[in-house]
Amino acid sequence: MPIEKPRVLHVIARYNIGGTARYLNNLFSNISSEVEMLLAVGHVEGHEIEDSSLENVHFERIEHLGRKINPIVDLRAYLELRKVVKRYKPQIIHSHTFKAGLLSRLMFFRIPKVHTFHGHLMGDPEFSKRALQVIINIERRLAKVTKHIITVGEQVATDLISVGVGKSTQYSSIASEGVKLNFLTRQEARKLLNLGLDSPVVLWMARMAPVKNPSLALEVAKVLPNINFLIAGGGDLYEEIKEKATANVFMLGWVNSAEVIPAADVFLSTSLNEGIPYTLLEAKSCNIPIVAVNSGAVSEAIVDSIDGILTTDNVEEIAQSIERILKTEGNFAIDLKPEDKFETKIELGDMANKHLEIYRNIIKS
Repeated sequence: MPIEKPRVLHVIARYNIGGTARYLNNLFSNISSEVEMLLAVGHVEGHEIEDSSLENVHFERIEHLGRKINPIVDLRAYLELRKVVKRYKPQIIHSHTFKAGLLSRLMFFRIPKVHTFHGHLMGDPEFSKRALQVIINIERRLAKVTKHIITVGEQVATDLISVGVGKSTQYSSIASEGVKLNFLTRQEARKLLNLGLDSPVVLWMARMAPVKNPSLALEVAKVLPNINFLIAGGGDLYEEIKEKATANVFMLGWVNSAEVIPAADVFLSTSLNEGIPYTLLEAKSCNIPIVAVNSGAVSEAIVDSIDGILTTDNVEEIAQSIERILKTEGNFAIDLKPEDKFETKIELGDMANKHLEIYRNIIKS
């Protein structure tokens, strides 16, 4: 007898360019034959750009849903979301991001809730200590009405449990899965960016928000004036970073990863907190050595001295790590056999299968 498809409503505040949108797009692409899913999604705000992959997802727009907190607007979003729930009649409501998780878990308590932390807000400089404590208190209470909690990275779960958000038995860690990209060759990428083949190039690529710490990348660039730094991405800090950039820094805006990553000699990550970023997985898959501040779950994606170098947020340490890699002339970790380098910890399809198992177990119970 065939197993009935679980019916899941996913909820997210906005579908901006970044790892969370790619995570969801990957999940929808790989699980749609086994699970009936609808995405309730709000709007991007400010300098953010909506990810074009939303076109590939079955979604319904929640007009008043967005990232910023506004009690009146959020109440309207809550009422809109209730209408979608009543019409769609999901067996599970699965939320992503803080705002969506808050609104989703305040309704229809008989419907089991799943929430995914694609990272967490602890350590995010956008929030004061008082605001973060309020958020932690809210998450503690919401965890009590959450059937299952998913984190992108085991360290994210460890951090949340340490402040009393849920119990370990509620958690599963399901890492991001890199999508195979059709990378340009190094020569093609350099030509597209008008860069010489012999020019040393460091690439930083992320959403320009305080938690991604692009200012640290600029500080490193100042210490290494003879190295070209490519800063790719956009967001609220874009104009500020552009204004502060030194002559060896080139601002690219949002770009196609497959066209830019191959141009790099080193990929730089400076985030204050992370889950498992897709850009790191992509750099690995392109065999670009990585220098990354060891924050959040980064160490679960990057093996120190194999995939690159894990550092503190000390500018000099980061600069020395970049120079160390560049001095190897592309042969970083050359002692290792090729099959030992850039190992991906998860198999393609693993993410989808783990979600499917969670959904089915919840429905059975």
